[in-house]
Amino acid sequence: QDGKVTARFEPIPGFAVRGAISTGFKAPSLGQSFFSATSTNFINGQPFENRTFPVSSDVAQALGAQPLTAEKSENYSFGIALDPVKNLSVTADYYQILIDDRIVFSGNFNQPAVVTFLTNAGFPNIAGARYFTNAIDTRTLGLDIVANYGLALGTSSTLRLTGGFNYNVNRVLRVAPTPPALSAFQQTLFDRVERARIEVGQPKDNLYLSGVFNYQDLGITLRTQRFGEVTSFGTDPTGLL
Repeated sequence: QDGKVTARFEPIPGFAVRGAISTGFKAPSLGQSFFSATSTNFINGQPFENRTFPVSSDVAQALGAQPLTAEKSENYSFGIALDPVKNLSVTADYYQILIDDRIVFSGNFNQPAVVTFLTNAGFPNIAGARYFTNAIDTRTLGLDIVANYGLALGTSSTLRLTGGFNYNVNRVLRVAPTPPALSAFQQTLFDRVERARIEVGQPKDNLYLSGVFNYQDLGITLRTQRFGEVTSFGTDPTGLL
């Protein structure tokens, strides 16, 4: 059962505080449940396949895959809305999003011991395997600021300026235990590469500016946007790549 509560209070004209609390869930999509993909690499003339398997497939089951369950979330936000001068509005909101049992890709299981295990189990020529899994709980903390300013230019022209800034930090709070089928090979269900995709693989900040000029039936829009840096980890276990 999910719900949402919101509140807004304006103690003086042009200044308001607002907040919201909500819960939600997201069922596994068809793509997450049944997605598969294959890339073929040739090693010494021998074809080997790196594959993403549906969780219901025999290979994924052999590697400890479990049926996907719904993601559950809690959302909290608090902010202010200002109208400090005529035609100018500013909003600023702080938020926290908690997601339990988040559906993500597992690590890529391509170590020789795993490849040998799959071959002996009747799945030859597979150089790597992965699947979707409810592997982690995450927390997102963020700040969102938006400013709008509009003015009339003469009797038939208008100009609207918009600026926005967003900053958020993603953290993995919990990782599901490694299935016994993988722990036998000293494998991790959710490895450092996949963790990096969540925590540092997406921009932490985003700045955008736009201007819209209208003159009678003519409209001109200019927009620019800057995203922050991202980091991608390699598969070197030393962490240097």
